[in-house]
Amino acid sequence: MYKKMTDSCKDDEGVSPIIGVILMVAFSVVMAAVVSSWSEGIKAPAVPASIGLDITRDGNTVLVVITSIDPIEASPLPNVDVTYTDSFSHTNIASFTNVNVGDPIKILTNGPGQIIIMATYKDDSKKVLYSREV
Repeated sequence: MYKKMTDSCKDDEGVSPIIGVILMVAFSVVMAAVVSSWSEGIKAPAVPASIGLDITRDGNTVLVVITSIDPIEASPLPNVDVTYTDSFSHTNIASFTNVNVGDPIKILTNGPGQIIIMATYKDDSKKVLYSREV
């Protein structure tokens, strides 16, 4: 009887199944912490504001009206620079500050030429809004 009892106590498993489960859970928790701390350092890309413009020409005057600024947090635009270059390569630069939706921007021209409108946002980033012949 004694011999049978010792034979039944032999276990060929190296690690108990409970220890194995505990190790897998601990490994999963450590991996989740590493991935979480790594992903917190990644910033989402900033979405540039989109701006709607209405541009009309009447003789030697070009009228620019901002029709929309999206997202609204970008309004007002701290600075809008307008560069006009005529066919004789004469350049005129005008700056407008705190431009809101509906604000008119008048540009006097000497005839057909190139107009470039550049906005500066609150985070000091710049974007060309318009660049065409008028």
